Amino acid sequence: MDELDWELEFESWEVHYDFHQQRDWPGLVAYCESEVRRRPDDLHAAERLADAYMLNEEYEKVIEFTAKIHRECPDIPSFQHRILDALRALGRNENDFDWTVPPKIIRLTSDIADRCYEFLRPKRKPRSIYDLTSEISQGDYLEFTDNELLQYLKQDARFEIDGDDPATADITVVRRSKSRTKP
Repeated sequence: MDELDWELEFESWEVHYDFHQQRDWPGLVAYCESEVRRRPDDLHAAERLADAYMLNEEYEKVIEFTAKIHRECPDIPSFQHRILDALRALGRNENDFDWTVPPKIIRLTSDIADRCYEFLRPKRKPRSIYDLTSEISQGDYLEFTDNELLQYLKQDARFEIDGDDPATADITVVRRSKSRTKP
């Protein structure tokens, strides 16, 4: 089935979903490349192609392709992030790329635990790792995984964590009970 047949039969997201379900990364790359050829100004199509290159482990292509977009649109973090992901996959770091606008990178430090604590302290209901990473990153690049953050917070006595899976763990701060003394 060629690309036109795919699009006549399915919506674009369905085609992507089908490639993902089949784990057909070369097919996804070919499909995304044709999308970008047809719509060269579509930044969403460009993001999907960069993601397809990543899934197909074509890290140099990710860097080569997204570098062009980064030069034209240096303030779009998603292209910076894809370059950083590819650099990491190649065992490199942010210093191995000539940035037009350098990305903001957040590393896992004690400051991150402090920020998580300050975010959670006024909240009564447990929050997820996703809530924490969204609060921390605010569009910046996180140079750690959800699981790394979860494991890091588990070592900090200020946090109470229910669960071992980053996708389902509930996180709160340890509450100190107020002692009630009779007058």
